[in-house]
Amino acid sequence: MKILFVCTGNTCRSPLAQAVLQQKIDKENLSIETDSVGVCCGYGEDMSENTSEIIESMGIFFTHTSQPVTQKLVDNSDMVVTMTKGHKEMLKGLVEEKKLFCIDDITGAGDISDPYGGDMQAYRNVEKQLRDAMDAIVKKLFEITQTN
Repeated sequence: MKILFVCTGNTCRSPLAQAVLQQKIDKENLSIETDSVGVCCGYGEDMSENTSEIIESMGIFFTHTSQPVTQKLVDNSDMVVTMTKGHKEMLKGLVEEKKLFCIDDITGAGDISDPYGGDMQAYRNVEKQLRDAMDAIVKKLFEITQTN
């Protein structure tokens, strides 16, 4: 099973979502792969400094450079999770409807705001939102893969 997280620049929210899920995978020995992309980015940008700091504090091994969304990455994923409704709209037509979700579709807690350019507290808020959402995201992944 594979989840693809999507944000704008693939340097803050989606790599942080990927790292939060990776920590859960490691802790619970889940059979899930994860990746992340951006809808408006190129290849090879580093994570933002604040994202890197948070991930380092998690105590997991995680490396990342940005990559844009591609048809191949979408096709090789069982579930595509966007950070906002706007990202989801941008991917309609590229991603099968049955596997395309924004976080709000799953949690009902709204979009994950972009912390880029914000202080560390803005990034910590995103981390908390992602941690709060992860159980529901994993549950949804299992539901999707069971019905396919």
